[in-house]
Amino acid sequence: MRFSYLVVTAIVFFLSARHLQGQSATQAVAKPRSDAVAFAQGNASTQFFPLGQVRPGLKGVGCTIFEGHQVQEFQVRILGVLKNAIAPKHDVILARLSGGPLAKTGVVAGMSGSPVYVDGKLLGAVALAFPFSKEPLAGITPIQYMLEVVPKHQAAPAHPSERGHPPLIAPYHLVSTTAGSESALRLIPQTPLGEGFIRQLEKSFPGADSEGPFTGMELPLHFGGFSTQAMDAYTPLFERLGFEPMQGGVLSGRGNAPSSKNGPQPGSMISLMLVRGDMNLNVDCTVTLRQGNTLYACGHRFMMTGPAEIPFAEASVLTVVPSLTTSFKIDAPGPVEGTIRQDRFGAIYGVVGEKAPTIPVHVQIQSTLHRPEDYHFRIIQQSFLSPLLLNLTVVSALTSTERAIGPSTFRIHGAIRLSNGESVNLDNVISGDTATTNLVGATVSMPLTYLLESDFPNMKIKGVEMNIASSNQKRVATLQQVWSSKPEVRPGDHIVLTGLLRTPSGKTLTEQIPVVIPESTTDKMVSLVVGSGSVLNMVENRLAPIEAGPRNLHQLVYALNRMRRDNRLYVLVTSPQPSLTIEGEDYPSPPPSLMQTFLANPAVSTGFMFNGTSVIGDFETPPTRYSIQGMKTLQLKVDTSGV
Repeated sequence: MRFSYLVVTAIVFFLSARHLQGQSATQAVAKPRSDAVAFAQGNASTQFFPLGQVRPGLKGVGCTIFEGHQVQEFQVRILGVLKNAIAPKHDVILARLSGGPLAKTGVVAGMSGSPVYVDGKLLGAVALAFPFSKEPLAGITPIQYMLEVVPKHQAAPAHPSERGHPPLIAPYHLVSTTAGSESALRLIPQTPLGEGFIRQLEKSFPGADSEGPFTGMELPLHFGGFSTQAMDAYTPLFERLGFEPMQGGVLSGRGNAPSSKNGPQPGSMISLMLVRGDMNLNVDCTVTLRQGNTLYACGHRFMMTGPAEIPFAEASVLTVVPSLTTSFKIDAPGPVEGTIRQDRFGAIYGVVGEKAPTIPVHVQIQSTLHRPEDYHFRIIQQSFLSPLLLNLTVVSALTSTERAIGPSTFRIHGAIRLSNGESVNLDNVISGDTATTNLVGATVSMPLTYLLESDFPNMKIKGVEMNIASSNQKRVATLQQVWSSKPEVRPGDHIVLTGLLRTPSGKTLTEQIPVVIPESTTDKMVSLVVGSGSVLNMVENRLAPIEAGPRNLHQLVYALNRMRRDNRLYVLVTSPQPSLTIEGEDYPSPPPSLMQTFLANPAVSTGFMFNGTSVIGDFETPPTRYSIQGMKTLQLKVDTSGV
């Protein structure tokens, strides 16, 4: 939870000018301790202290948890109001805190949302702090701003259908080599997987630091069961998103969390459960206000997603860890008790008793230690976070048993199952010398990203399951040579291409690919481009540089299942025929009259792309046990006599 340097400097001048006379003020509280806590937990009709009546010298009391699950109080002395401090028309109340462990710890990460009362009325929530400060100075978000996070005339926010962030990974398009048919439909990513899933995420999301001093506030992010290697890789991204990654809490979800009869109350600790099960990832803050089954917490945003569906649990605080930078709480979340429905600038808003959709994930690893490892956990269903979390959990599961440096190969089998009964298959072989586990995480996360960002109605993920077999060998096969069963072909001919591949050990392999020369071929020559999935994707991106999305969920699933993998050999048959690409489908050799019609109508001409080369065939081998690399091109003469 931080302000930028400029804001801190402004506050120093503000304190010097406005509060020199308040140095000798006492630390008396507005109410006795027992009354304040009772008020926070039991007042059904909370009154609010107006922002316009805030002045230096006011004394109040705050409520939070420092240990266990009992709400405790601390003292608050108001220093003044910083106008427009964190955003236009968003003032911050500056205060000095005392009591409990605060003299030793300063403002503790996780106190965000701790309610502050003046004269028995709710003033707002502790939301800001200053790292390296010698005393517990805090910024308080006025309660009026927190109440504004719920849309007018809507007590329960709508389903979070709008993405609220840029696409996570590079765009894609769909291509079909059979006009008007889905028989060869493929999804073609426009960025190779090897560029790094995490780097793509970092480039896609603007980050907390780009939005001004407000984004300097950080929420404690607690890991449980994650490997250090995976955490180190993801820490810069989580920090960019405004979190404070931490490790070491009891995060099993079966700790000493309270089973309070009435659920979380003002001052209670809640955990937003991003991952729950054999691995746990949660973000902590404090409840500010509870009205019936609804509550407001944090006093600032979680990620600014707007409408949200994030499960939350009440948590028990095991201890507070003092730190020279930001002190934090170690907590144990209990059972899930509700759903966060709004994530806005001034607060998060949740409903107790509502159940958020989550994605069950089962990962079974056939490890090099010759014993199976099973992992069961759930991740939230959200277009930005879900692929990131799936990547992180899979990489963590693998790095807990498999090598990070040295030759390794992973064979992946599994599926992403949808609620409509369809599935996206996960079938690949990933091999390399270093950080191969990162490629595995990206391989299984990419299809999930495309699904969640599609925004098709009723698109729900039923579950993800995968079996990953690992070995300490590099199973790579490089394409060395290609030849055809016929040196000259005719339109409609069936031929067989043979590819010769070589492994690092010198072993040779052959793969045969049946190919059909389209009957519509009229050129004297065709080119057959043979290679790995990633290389053929790059070739096709050059031939058809156009973005075209699927028309429905079924088409997207079909195209994802035909997305090129590393464990197969692919063939593109191309000819120098001009072609039209319309909505992702190739129409080779269009009639001149059709071309003239398109070119003469500006409204129509913007919906297609003219290419000088046509892809007239697309073929592949069955899956292999190797990760294939390389590319070769074969030219064949075409006998068109009599055609």
